[in-house]
Amino acid sequence: MSSPPDFPVMNILELKEKKGNYPGVVVEIGFGHGEFLHYLADVKLNFLIVGIEIASKYFKKVMYRMLREGIPNVVLLKEDARTVLYYAFEPNSIDEIYANFPDPWPKSGQKKRRITNEKSLRLIFSRLKKGGTFYLSTDSVILKEELLEFVRERGMEIEKRSGSPFPIKTKYERKWQSSNKEIHYFIIKKSDEDNFGVEEGEVIVTMPHVVVEASKSFLKDFIGKFKPFEKKEKGCHFKSERAFLANTEDEILIPILINEEFINQRIFISLRRKGEEYTLKLYERDKIIVTRCVLKDLYSIKDFILRNFEVKIVRGNL
Repeated sequence: MSSPPDFPVMNILELKEKKGNYPGVVVEIGFGHGEFLHYLADVKLNFLIVGIEIASKYFKKVMYRMLREGIPNVVLLKEDARTVLYYAFEPNSIDEIYANFPDPWPKSGQKKRRITNEKSLRLIFSRLKKGGTFYLSTDSVILKEELLEFVRERGMEIEKRSGSPFPIKTKYERKWQSSNKEIHYFIIKKSDEDNFGVEEGEVIVTMPHVVVEASKSFLKDFIGKFKPFEKKEKGCHFKSERAFLANTEDEILIPILINEEFINQRIFISLRRKGEEYTLKLYERDKIIVTRCVLKDLYSIKDFILRNFEVKIVRGNL
């Protein structure tokens, strides 16, 4: 059996490195109270079980349980499932994906959030291996109809069941069954290596930065000249806020909202003084998924500096 993860909570970069140590990978989207995730860990001992959950209260509860019980083959990510699938996995790399009673987001304006909208389903099936399987259980008519339309349009085979194919029942499953709600169970096996037009999301591993020499008044001058901006450029939507002094007068931070494929992030770009040198880099790098749009934004701030100030580049990789 493969060596266990050092700690059950991971980020996307750690997951990309760890998953190669296992013969197979299974993903549960929205693990909730963790009953089904625990079941998967028991029955698929040689597989890496990846649990994804965005709700803090559920995530913390399951995290403490995994720590307490020392379950060796489970890792957890507190993130939007689409972000994890797009940036942590390449096409045709996952054996099984499970979604048990995902939020139906029933309002018309919430369609883009549903796991069964076309964009989300293309992503899910792109990540499954040939012969891989997607399992969906739901009481939602909306999710049911969207899934059926997707597979019908593509001529995919789908198995429909009136009862669960698994011996474990989740909290929501028990709840809906006790209120006599109709539950739909779907099993769809991928028959080829189609990536459904979804490539792997690029993540930059190195720490992007540049060091410049500038005058003592550089930070003050930067705050005076830098104006908040909003722009769209080749799949990236940037919206910045005003630069401000951090807890020390030797550093300023620039907050920027970045929206791109399958991910929205609010990042801070740091400009920090040490002697006569100033370093431009990401603030709290470990909390950021460094995508091409994040890198592009760093380049735009660097270009702004070069256009507006007398500086000399000393070193760096930007």
